[in-house]
Amino acid sequence: MYSNYFTEIIPYARYDIKQIAWHECMACGNGHIGVLTSGAPKNDSFIFQNTEFVMPSDEPRCVPAEVTEQLDEARQSVINMDDTWNIHNRKRTNMYCYHPGHQLRISLKNASDITDFVRSTDYETSELVSSYNMSEYNTYANHIKKRTFASSVDDVIITEISGNSFTVDISIDDFESMHKFGRQKSGDAPELNMKYTRFATDGLIGFCALYPQYEESELKNGGFAGVTRIIPYDGTTSLSFTDTDMRAKSCLDPKNPIITFSGKKLVLITYLDWTYKQPDKITADFFTIPLVSQCINKINKTLIKYADASSLFSYEAALKPHIEKYSSIFNHVSLKLNNADKALSNEELLQKQKKTDYILPELLKRVYNHGRYAMYSCAGHTAPRLSGLWTGEWNMLWRSAYTMDANVNIQVSGMNTCGMCDAGKGYIWFVLKQIPDWEINAKAVYGMKNAVLTPVNTDGHRAMMVEYDINYPFQYWNAGASWMIIPIYEFMQVYGNVTITTHDENIIRIYNKNIFRIKEDILLPLLAKTFNFWEQLCTPEYFTDSNGNARFVKGKTSLEPDEKYLIIPSFSPENKPLGYKSAITANAAMDIAAAVDSLNMYKNILSDIKPNGYQKTLEKITHLISCLPVYMFDKSGAIKEWSMNEYKENNAHRHISHLYCAWPSSETQHNHALASACRQAIINRNRENTGKDDTASHGWIHKALVEARLKKPEAVYNTLLLLFKSGIFYNTFFTDHNTDRSKGVFCTDTLLGIVGIINEMLVYSDECTVELLPALNTGLINGEICGLLTKCGIKINRLSWDNNKRSVYIDISALRDTSFNLIYDNESIHLDMKSGEQTLHKFLH
Repeated sequence: MYSNYFTEIIPYARYDIKQIAWHECMACGNGHIGVLTSGAPKNDSFIFQNTEFVMPSDEPRCVPAEVTEQLDEARQSVINMDDTWNIHNRKRTNMYCYHPGHQLRISLKNASDITDFVRSTDYETSELVSSYNMSEYNTYANHIKKRTFASSVDDVIITEISGNSFTVDISIDDFESMHKFGRQKSGDAPELNMKYTRFATDGLIGFCALYPQYEESELKNGGFAGVTRIIPYDGTTSLSFTDTDMRAKSCLDPKNPIITFSGKKLVLITYLDWTYKQPDKITADFFTIPLVSQCINKINKTLIKYADASSLFSYEAALKPHIEKYSSIFNHVSLKLNNADKALSNEELLQKQKKTDYILPELLKRVYNHGRYAMYSCAGHTAPRLSGLWTGEWNMLWRSAYTMDANVNIQVSGMNTCGMCDAGKGYIWFVLKQIPDWEINAKAVYGMKNAVLTPVNTDGHRAMMVEYDINYPFQYWNAGASWMIIPIYEFMQVYGNVTITTHDENIIRIYNKNIFRIKEDILLPLLAKTFNFWEQLCTPEYFTDSNGNARFVKGKTSLEPDEKYLIIPSFSPENKPLGYKSAITANAAMDIAAAVDSLNMYKNILSDIKPNGYQKTLEKITHLISCLPVYMFDKSGAIKEWSMNEYKENNAHRHISHLYCAWPSSETQHNHALASACRQAIINRNRENTGKDDTASHGWIHKALVEARLKKPEAVYNTLLLLFKSGIFYNTFFTDHNTDRSKGVFCTDTLLGIVGIINEMLVYSDECTVELLPALNTGLINGEICGLLTKCGIKINRLSWDNNKRSVYIDISALRDTSFNLIYDNESIHLDMKSGEQTLHKFLH
């Protein structure tokens, strides 16, 4: 994967919304920290990242006290079809915004002509590489090469710059010079109130910042810092200063340090972190500031660890253990397709695709590989944000939050089947850290005990229910917890009931342990809380009668045999019924599907573990399922988004939450009538949702995941073709939020989501099924995938297909004792396999 183009990041530049410079950066990460780099030869920028960096604001991160008493009002407005109730003019507040670390600038001096430029992401090593020839005063050619990786072993970022001879200036840009600093949609942004300073010695350059001191914020005494150690080889360094730009209002120093290196090789080691307790004064002796010392000690530990016989740091020695860890995960899966366009650069390939009416196999393969690379880069510590691990600007739209009503879910859709075990673990830690806040939400919104309610967004620190208003009433989004549990349940299906260990102090503090069994310690208690939620949400006072009409009878204590509970209030993200002004509704199909799915998961875990009294709990679950509302269907045969006689369908919307039963659940796999109803729902959406709402990429990715589950190969192919021919891909294959880049947002939904789509196209699995090529279009004539994992304990060693020869070849191994049906093109073979057993099959069609 390579590119011959670069985009310099210019300090204080104002960019066109469709041409933001940092969007074209290469990126790497280890799940915790990372870096963006332009690769530009003369003025390169390294924007460092820490996935925990959030900028405090004066907006509260606690559930509004009034929400509890509003429940009855909400229910009564729904039952009476009163769409004027507006949550008392509630103004939505927001969680904290993700922000970048420092931007290190490396300026090449005395270079006149640059030739033979190329930059690439090396999937074998996970390095970001740029190389070029330069002429110094038009005298001779000098080959320069830069390599960077984010160590998964040592949690630092390491860069090596080498050449025959070169001179560079190394400095830290003003934070104010970065895109959108101090500017947000509503006006001035909180970082205008932060303070920072920069420092340097001959061997170190760094910064230290104080967060704004908002009295109610947990970060009011906090801050963040970053340090880069500069290690010269065959050269010298010197320190100088330049005046701080007058526009750098938050900077405390009048001078900005610059380190100049002249020589043949240079290595940079960087670490950055944050704290709740930063000293009030940060302009004194920097090395006495605890956070700065912590960063330096982390770097020095790495420096010593990989010293060679001459006591010099060895880049290669540090890279080796990282490659061993990285390659064992990344190379778990491989995809082979027609490579006729292998010689093309990324930008050439993207341009050719725009002029081609079929998917270029080489492009599909590169995007798939880059998606897996990005997934690894975000893995192990948490889940991907809207922008993955990366941001090169301040105040990204939607604060680059973890958005849990589609975006996080889409991005992790392929992690388990790809064998990205670290990604699965990071996702589990991401969920476990939120549970205490989810419990507070359930109690505050619904008055529930020992139950969980998921907000739409978390900033990674807190997950309180604050982001809601009448247009987006997420306080009544009931399906969230069930949806967030599915990837953990899938992790268990793929890897078995394994034990995982965390080093996260917050998780250890919350649960008073660091070792967790997936079934007993994670799924069982979490699914119990989810059952408690659905059980306490349903009340006999709100129900549908034998004719399916919504009713309310105050004081009613039980249902009649032909009555069903109303799930009320309800919210189907982010839609509302046609002609109805309120999104607060009842009986959203998403809620019905999520309730049934989570309750069945709970039944399975209980039946497996058999804790004391589990039989009575199973009886309660079975009874609750029987009383839940059922899906309804419109005149076209499509599943209705709300199972209510009183509502009309509204298909002019990008979200397809009502198809939860197809994906992420798998209810349609064994219910052909339901699958047919979901297919018709997609047809209706496609017909009626055109215009500005159809450029958001997550809508297309979500749709393709559903279409793959519904075994619609042509529809999946056409959705991918639409995305590939659009403007959504940058030259690095990272992606925008919109197919037309109309909002100017770097967003990894599409990139990571495509990994899940391709996996689902090639293999569907559940605990008793492995189906081959369920949604593969004939446009991909031949190919091979190796290493996919399934939910029944089977590893796909090799799956190859050749439409010209009308053959499919499968080589599989059992990772545990398992019994399942192997299906291809309606042909089914039942297999019983022992752990370690391998079998091969060939199908002709």
